[in-house]
Amino acid sequence: KAGKLPGEVAPEIKELAKKQGREFFTGNPQDLYPDKLEDFRKEMKENNWDFGKDDEELFELAMHPEQYRALKSGKAKADFEKELLAEKSKAQKADGLAVVAPQTLQLEVNGEKFVVNVSYDDEPAENKKAAQSAASIADPNAELQDLIAPISGKFFLTKDSSEAPVKVGDTVKKDQILCYIEAMKVFNGIAAPSDGKIVEICYTPGDEVDEDDVIIRIQ
Repeated sequence: KAGKLPGEVAPEIKELAKKQGREFFTGNPQDLYPDKLEDFRKEMKENNWDFGKDDEELFELAMHPEQYRALKSGKAKADFEKELLAEKSKAQKADGLAVVAPQTLQLEVNGEKFVVNVSYDDEPAENKKAAQSAASIADPNAELQDLIAPISGKFFLTKDSSEAPVKVGDTVKKDQILCYIEAMKVFNGIAAPSDGKIVEICYTPGDEVDEDDVIIRIQ
């Protein structure tokens, strides 16, 4: 490290250094580090990376080569998203929450569209039944549209007992309130993005949802 010691080195430390064949150095530690800046400059040019203002990107590569390469290649982002998904799955399992996976998918094979239901080995029987019902309601020739949670919170189909909840198979209108997400004790109404028919409700009332989760599928 650079700088000066606040006092004299203890004799036992000097003796230990001598036994280990080490020498004390009083110069600039950076002088002992190899100068590979030109090698990094060459790497920047070969990869067409921007040097940045005052070569700041070049110095980032020189100081943190492995991290910088991972960032530029996209590996860092991929690793982060993979780790985030794994941690989210762990947290949901620890809290006793089901990891929500799509129940219906729209596939296109050789120009022909199909709506299929997806089941999972450890999935409750009632969920499999609901998925089969959704697949039977969905029209293979119509596009599925996902209703995305704009915020995190608790999912509800109604905010009080006077409301009738929507259900799979219901026809809905654009801007019709389909569900609510409670956040900070406020019920936020989530509206249908377009006219259509509900083919899947991805959560049950009281479930925790994260921002950008698919909560309802409309066709």
